[in-house]
Amino acid sequence: MKKLLSGNTHQLKSAIFFFLFIVLSFISCKTNENQNPISLLFSQPSPFIISGKQFQLSSFDLTGGNNDRIPIKANEKIQIADIKGEGLISRIWVTIDSRDPDYLRKILIRMYWDDESHPSVEVPIGDFFGSPFQYKHHLPKYLGMSSGGYYSYFPMPFKYGARIEIENQSEEEVYAFYYQINYYSLDKGSMPDEMPYFHAYWNRDIRTDYPENYIALEAEGKGFFVGLNFNGQPYDGRLFYLEGDEMIYVDGETAPSTHGTGLEDYFTSGWYFKDGEFSALFHGLTLLDQGTGRVTAYRHHIPDAIPFNKSIQVSLEHGHGNQEVIDLSTTSFWYQSEPHQVFPEILSAGKRMPLRRPLPHGLIKPTAIQTSGELREILEDRSEFGSDWIDNKQLLVEGLKGESFSITLDQLDEEAYNVSFFVSEGPGFGKVKVKHGGKELLFFDGNSKDLMPLEKIDLGELQPKDGKLVLDIQFLESGFLGMDGLMISPKRKFLTDWFMIGPFPNLRKTDYDRPGLDSAFFPEKSIDLNFSYPGFYGQNLKWFRVNEGKSGYDMRLWQYFNPSEFIVIYTLSYVYSPKKETYKMYVGCDDTAKIFINDKEVYRFFDLMRIAAPDQDMIEVELEEGWNKVLVKAENNFGGFAFYLRFADPSQNLFYSADKTIK
Repeated sequence: MKKLLSGNTHQLKSAIFFFLFIVLSFISCKTNENQNPISLLFSQPSPFIISGKQFQLSSFDLTGGNNDRIPIKANEKIQIADIKGEGLISRIWVTIDSRDPDYLRKILIRMYWDDESHPSVEVPIGDFFGSPFQYKHHLPKYLGMSSGGYYSYFPMPFKYGARIEIENQSEEEVYAFYYQINYYSLDKGSMPDEMPYFHAYWNRDIRTDYPENYIALEAEGKGFFVGLNFNGQPYDGRLFYLEGDEMIYVDGETAPSTHGTGLEDYFTSGWYFKDGEFSALFHGLTLLDQGTGRVTAYRHHIPDAIPFNKSIQVSLEHGHGNQEVIDLSTTSFWYQSEPHQVFPEILSAGKRMPLRRPLPHGLIKPTAIQTSGELREILEDRSEFGSDWIDNKQLLVEGLKGESFSITLDQLDEEAYNVSFFVSEGPGFGKVKVKHGGKELLFFDGNSKDLMPLEKIDLGELQPKDGKLVLDIQFLESGFLGMDGLMISPKRKFLTDWFMIGPFPNLRKTDYDRPGLDSAFFPEKSIDLNFSYPGFYGQNLKWFRVNEGKSGYDMRLWQYFNPSEFIVIYTLSYVYSPKKETYKMYVGCDDTAKIFINDKEVYRFFDLMRIAAPDQDMIEVELEEGWNKVLVKAENNFGGFAFYLRFADPSQNLFYSADKTIK
């Protein structure tokens, strides 16, 4: 009897299982017709598993051996997938061996859906998988690199077919390209009619020296935005470009419905990525190079996809909170119904290469260098050799042995300047020496097998004559001199001898309602270096002297005052002028400041988030004959606390002392 019941139970369980399978399949098909495409695509396991069969395409050795790779010749294009019918790609894996140091930017991956003539994906392969500067381990859920293998788990649906293409735009052969592509083959009609397709677009601005936002993506149609891979490299090595906010406009908005608070915040970090690299499921910092300022980060909007019905624009703030000049590139990921807008033509392989030598902001471009002499000059396009030349241009001066020419820098009104030369080496380049005022500053041999941008060459501190600096250049060997630019910066002599007193209160009501700057405390009314003042915080405040030869952040103002945030301090010094005369005064401050010359207010700056730097502002001030009183009122809110102050004095007439002593 038990045996009979056991047999019947087994049959009953089989019947129930079969019935449930039919019901679930039916429900799945019905659900597929009405379900939100985001949930349909990103549910795990995928609803398509029930009705589909999985296949794998790979680079396995067709001979049965272990040579499971394919080579890709220089400038060759190959197809690694050509799938017919309806289906969904669920996984892509690749690993690469190339001798080209820039192959991550020179190899392109393209994807086409349903016989479209323009790709829905066209991205350098390193950028697509999230690490274009170097082959670097990071583990987001849908797209990354795990111990040498790049992977994508983004679901990629198609209705009539899918093609994936790899193009090696390097001059070097890729000796080993390994790949696996897993996909589900589906019955026709398995997907909803309005199933959106996967897209990825790469953009780069090599030099963001403009006041507008950087545009990562502009798309038209209906769909949803699912992520951004980001790469930034500043031209001055600083991370201040992270002050830019993300601004995302949906369906023609005039104000962004997504407006962030800074780039590191967008990547779900904080304080300039203060604790370094990390990898989370949907956001991460893959690379942080404190030496170069390079950043690679990702944010994948799977849990918080951004839908759009007509259009979307994804932009990163530039020109207001972020005025830094950087090399910026992004890969945007989104799904949308077809047809999509045709992408702009992708930059050539040379223009995609990472910066090897960032040329600083303020550089004198090759096109602006004034030369004199009868030598032949050529403005050469270097765009196919990298991104290391401003506007992709290099000035070539051709000379025979013994010939010479001059470079003139004029309209100079400072006492002295530090001058730096930016040049390249290359085939056919000659040997030259550079002089100023008859003194040899540099010997340079530019001949090399390959064209290569070089780091800056410092020529030292030079003094102009009649407002001009003249550099005399002579060829010691026939050839070219490849000039990429000149950098001159004034020799800055900051006021560094001060009497200081504080802290006084900055009674902050809101960020922009802080009466401290405009409240006249005791030192502002009269100066007595021997007098003690009652402090707001219970201290007995006295003047003290700081004359360590430091300025700006080197002064470490916060070390002298407790508390050091939400305070006001005063600093006092004197400038001696042999006669009554007008001078240019240069100021930089963090956060806000007032300056009084002989008890007259001549400067006021009020803002919240500025980071101090030399010469941020210039004011013409009149100095009286003799000693002139300079009183700085500096306000700190939170964080950095610094100021810079100097006078342009090309004739070296001025003397500075906190106690009116000329040494």
